[in-house]
Amino acid sequence: MIRRLNARELKILIFSSLLASTYIGYILLIRPAKEKFISLDEEIAAQQRRLVKTSAEIKKAGDMEKILAVYEQKFKQPASNEGTMSSLLSEIETVAADLKLQIANLTPKKVKETNFSNRFSVSLSIDGDFMDILQFLHRLQSEPHLFDVEEARFDKGTRQQAASVKASLVLGKTFVP
Repeated sequence: MIRRLNARELKILIFSSLLASTYIGYILLIRPAKEKFISLDEEIAAQQRRLVKTSAEIKKAGDMEKILAVYEQKFKQPASNEGTMSSLLSEIETVAADLKLQIANLTPKKVKETNFSNRFSVSLSIDGDFMDILQFLHRLQSEPHLFDVEEARFDKGTRQQAASVKASLVLGKTFVP
C-alpha cells in the first residue's frame, strides 16, 4: 500500500527531483557544450595566430619578390649568347679606356650553359700600373658591371717602371637566360 505524501514531503520530492534534473542536465548538456566552446575558442585562437604568421610570411614573400625582380633585371641575359658576349667585351674595353689602360689580348671563352644560368668568361692581358689595374678590377666588380674575377696572375711588366705589371685575368659574369 502506497501512502499519499503530505505537502512537506511532496515539496521535498519536487525540490530533489528538480535538483537531480538540473544536475543531470548540467552533466549531460551544459558541461560538454562548455568544453566544446572552450576547445573551439582555443582552436580559433590557434588559427588566428597561424593566420597572423602566414600573413607575415606572405608579406615577406612579396618583399622578396620585389628584391628578386631587381636582381632579375641585373642578371637577366639581355640578348643571345653572341650579343651578350659582344656587350661584355665592349663593357670591359670601355672601363679600360676610361682608366687609359691598354688591353693587349681580349679573348672570349666558351659560354657555360646550365639549366638556370649562362656563365660568360673573358680572358684578357693588361700591361700597366699596378694601382690602375687594381682600380680597373674594382670598377668591373662594382655596380653596374658586377664581374667576377675567376683568375688573376700578375707578372713584372715590360716597362722599366717599378710599379708596372702585366696582368693576365679571366673575368666572368653569370646571367639568367
